[in-house]
Amino acid sequence: MKRRRTAFTLVELLVVISIIGVLMALTTAGVQAARERARRMECANNLRQLGLAGTLHDTSKGQLPGYVQDFGFFAGGVDPSSEVGATVASHRKVGTWAVALLPYVEALPTYERWTEDRYPILSDSSDATSGEFEGNGFHPYAAPNLAIFQCPSNPVVSGNRGKNCYVSNNGMCHLRRDGSSITGVSFSTSQARANGIGNSKYNIASVNASNGKGTRTSQGPKVRIEDMKDGAGNTLLYTENVQAFPWHRAGLIHGADLKSATLPTPYDVTFDANTTAKVEAARYVHGVVWHYEDIAASAAASPTWNSSVGEAPIVVHSLHRINGGGTGSDSTSQDRFVKVVSNMQDARDLARPSSAHNDGVNAVMASGAVRFIRDSIDYRVYQAMLTPQGKQSDVPWPEFVMTDQIDN
Repeated sequence: MKRRRTAFTLVELLVVISIIGVLMALTTAGVQAARERARRMECANNLRQLGLAGTLHDTSKGQLPGYVQDFGFFAGGVDPSSEVGATVASHRKVGTWAVALLPYVEALPTYERWTEDRYPILSDSSDATSGEFEGNGFHPYAAPNLAIFQCPSNPVVSGNRGKNCYVSNNGMCHLRRDGSSITGVSFSTSQARANGIGNSKYNIASVNASNGKGTRTSQGPKVRIEDMKDGAGNTLLYTENVQAFPWHRAGLIHGADLKSATLPTPYDVTFDANTTAKVEAARYVHGVVWHYEDIAASAAASPTWNSSVGEAPIVVHSLHRINGGGTGSDSTSQDRFVKVVSNMQDARDLARPSSAHNDGVNAVMASGAVRFIRDSIDYRVYQAMLTPQGKQSDVPWPEFVMTDQIDN
């Protein structure tokens, strides 16, 4: 008589367990991939809204926002929003391109905080000169964490206020990697309409002690969507950067940098975007730039280098490519802060699109279209995307620029 088996053998159990393990691994990978696709789509939607906001700003203000702007002045006194009647010192309200877009991204109360003179943007707390990853002296109501500035794939580690993952197209970097000048290029010329979108709208080298007024020099021109001769669909507005600084903070300034105990009210504050490292960083911690570099650096390889610059470019540095060229050379936001303080070269090197997505970054064009740009992109194409008028720009090889414009 045949004996009836009442249990699985060890081999059968191991086979079943193995099959379950394989199925779980496949399912987990599929779920993770689906989640990343959803996060990437949410990030793209954030940028689409920022692109629309930039368009609305252009329509209502007659220009796209600069990477640093003046939003008014608080004369000092009691903060109307304080429940305990806190008194705040007088200060200038200097902010970023992101502040300018607030009314168009459903953040009007925060925008009013910046633009109405009765409200301060600084707090009365003691962190006005300290706390790099805290408030930097800014009022919580002036620097809230807004979802539209945060990519869900990017774990922002810098700061507990104004968390940010997005930056603007700030055009040409007017310096070489070692900080030396490029022949025929200055800070002012690098801000030309042909070279990029975002530029400095508040640039003051010194302030007159008798009247508190500063002379605004080297400010960039107005840039409108209609100025984009290469086509709005070929010109980048905003993109991702995993080292982006808090959206409200212009460069490395603290709240104390916006105050003065000696100048008559109202007053300007010294904010020299060309020579002061703390302020110069504003161009790089809130934007992406293109460098005077090319894939072929020898004159023999390409004898038609830009004659307006007057020198051949150097070979493209890997750090200047999107995501560092996909080499894994990125660092975290907090690491970037340490780098920027010690060496401005690191700030310039990291001012390029980067993300936590695989193989590339999201970006919104001036037309409102969102594109996923691979980190393997040709650097000349990258330069073309950042220059609204490529053939008139200072790129090393203008003839390469993607454009339908006709030479005059």
